[in-house]
Amino acid sequence: MRIYILITYLLINTNIIANELNIFSARQEVLMKPLLDKFERKTDIKVNIIAAKANQLINKIVQEGEFTKADILITTDVGRLHNAKEKDLFQKITSKKIEKVVPKIFRDKDNYWVGLSLRSRFFVYNKNTVKKEDLKGYLDLRDIKWSNKILIRSSNNVYNQSLISAMIINYGEKKVTKFLEGFVENFARKPSGGDRDQIRAILSGEGDLAIVNSYYYLKMKNEDKNGKLKDLIEYYPQDNFMNTHLNVSGAGIIKSSKNKGNAIKFLEFLLSKEGQKIYAEVNYEYPIRNDIKLNSFMSKNSKFVRDDLILSEVAAMNKKAIFMMDIAGWK
Repeated sequence: MRIYILITYLLINTNIIANELNIFSARQEVLMKPLLDKFERKTDIKVNIIAAKANQLINKIVQEGEFTKADILITTDVGRLHNAKEKDLFQKITSKKIEKVVPKIFRDKDNYWVGLSLRSRFFVYNKNTVKKEDLKGYLDLRDIKWSNKILIRSSNNVYNQSLISAMIINYGEKKVTKFLEGFVENFARKPSGGDRDQIRAILSGEGDLAIVNSYYYLKMKNEDKNGKLKDLIEYYPQDNFMNTHLNVSGAGIIKSSKNKGNAIKFLEFLLSKEGQKIYAEVNYEYPIRNDIKLNSFMSKNSKFVRDDLILSEVAAMNKKAIFMMDIAGWK
């Protein structure tokens, strides 16, 4: 009787279910649903998803420890993936298929996380108040000509932290320190809200130029049936030292995953041609792979010069970036 109880306990608590996969996702479930549905139909693997903020999910996995049901953490920005790795949440991803299709700059150097899709951090501006010929690279936004014109979210946002981290690598700490001093002085208002709020603030006349993640604006632009955004234009920053900053949405397999085989199958599906096309076109992002034929809208909006930094090195610069942003008074 005792042996029977012990076996039953172990089966329940080790969650050994051959056709199950538990995903903790910082991406909204509605964005992931087309991919989840397709994967379930192809593999007969039941996918369970918990969607919440990245920090909440990371803390939950930390607290649950080896008893967590999570198999995969999906989140946005290399900074969050690096944070999860530093907390020892991930195990190595062992898949030749993944290594073959994902460039080294978009995955962890030790294979603890992998990028799934790309997004750029670019400018959106009001064509009636900003001349295109005045636009250059990120560093130029310290110039006095941008006084009271710039809209951006707060410094505690990981997208901004990664941008400044990339700038430190490209321009050097001294130039970025000087940049931040002038940049903060050029804010049109106190940073607040998300990227969509910065775009709306241009429309309401609170500022003239916003720094946002591409997928927010591209989604709004493609769905703009009433022409509300007709005066707004996107611009991909570039100068002699730095091209347009790229970041990732990505994933890692949880260290104590009970369904590692299914987790690898899922990541391989997301990085297949079929998965990449869905991921990019549904979420308005750029595919990790360079052999994906996109629809006309995304194809037209994917032609720009990309920065080619190794993202794990960008993530490692995060703490320095936060310190410098704080010193400059960027709240």
